[in-house]
Formats: sequence, structure tokens, C-alpha cells
Amino acid sequence: MFILILLFIDFILFILSFIFIILDMKSYEEIQNKDTKANELSKRSKYALMCSLLALIFAVFISLGHV
Repeated sequence: MFILILLFIDFILFILSFIFIILDMKSYEEIQNKDTKANELSKRSKYALMCSLLALIFAVFISLGHV
């Protein structure tokens, strides 16, 4: 049962990362028009990266349970 809960959380994190990536691509044109620092990630990109890394950590943790 615990594995199913982790799989559900993992799925939600992957979906959230894709949503943040899509929102970030939509706002890309808006960011180009502003004078911003080129080295900084946007807020949505940071959230997408964080959700993706957390989902990968959960996926590795879940797969270790099956070994």
C-alpha cells in the first residue's frame, strides 16, 4: 500500500513538472521582452526542475523496494 502511495505522488510530481514546463514556455515571449539577467532561471523553471528531481528520487526509491 505504501508503494502505491509513493507511485501516486511520483505521478503527480511528473505531471506538475510538465505543467510548469508548459507554463514556462508560454511565458518565454514575455521574458524576452523584459531586460532580465540571462543566467537566472525563471520561477516556473525552478519549480519544474524541483518536481522532476523529486519525482526521480521517488522513482529510484520505489524501484529499490522491488530489488
